[in-house]
Amino acid sequence: MDWLAHYEANTELYVDAQRRWPSRRSRPGGKWILASFDDESVIVYQAYNDDIAKYACENGRFAGCLTYNEKRMTWIKTSFLWMMYRSNWASRPNQQHILAIWLRRSAFDSYLARSNNSDTDELPSDSAVRLKGRVRLQWDPDHDPQGEPTIGRRAIQLGLRQVESFLDGRDIVRIVDISSFVRNQYTNAVLPKRRRGHDHIDQLRIPVVNIYEPEDERIRRHIQLDSIEMTNNDNIFE
Repeated sequence: MDWLAHYEANTELYVDAQRRWPSRRSRPGGKWILASFDDESVIVYQAYNDDIAKYACENGRFAGCLTYNEKRMTWIKTSFLWMMYRSNWASRPNQQHILAIWLRRSAFDSYLARSNNSDTDELPSDSAVRLKGRVRLQWDPDHDPQGEPTIGRRAIQLGLRQVESFLDGRDIVRIVDISSFVRNQYTNAVLPKRRRGHDHIDQLRIPVVNIYEPEDERIRRHIQLDSIEMTNNDNIFE
């Protein structure tokens, strides 16, 4: 299967997407995980240079790449637009390749469960969350296509340090370089506005995302996730 074409087919207009995304009208922003996911996997993003991106896509892992520092903490994000902010639409040094990584849902949930070195009895103790390595969780302001922070919503980041099952690919279903899609969207939507003073944001396409909630309530409490149920009484949708 052409997974890049599959990825591009599962996109929507930004102007349509933002209408159904949750957001609070007051600070601090709400904590929801907006992600592209199915029954088996969750897509996360990272940005790398040519060598690392090529190796990762060809091998489905990062371990073994001579230019990849396995001891360094690497940050994964479910937010496409946060990745665009961080990499400046794949233009910053060593971030010219944007990788979409299909993580196994069990692995993603295990990262959440063991984030910030939690070892409380309340968290799941099955083998799926017995990770070798460290996981750090951060809630940062989400960002719009121009890189401005979104006041009412935060985006999740997970820092992985020496998580063996991620590095050696056991947690990964596939890795796809989506840089061509990123460049097309930058050219079609963001770049024209900066150069000609016209707003072409209505042409911007982004991946379809929905609110992701781990099935285990203990994980949801651990990461202080805001509930979908608040939509009934908190006016959180834009």
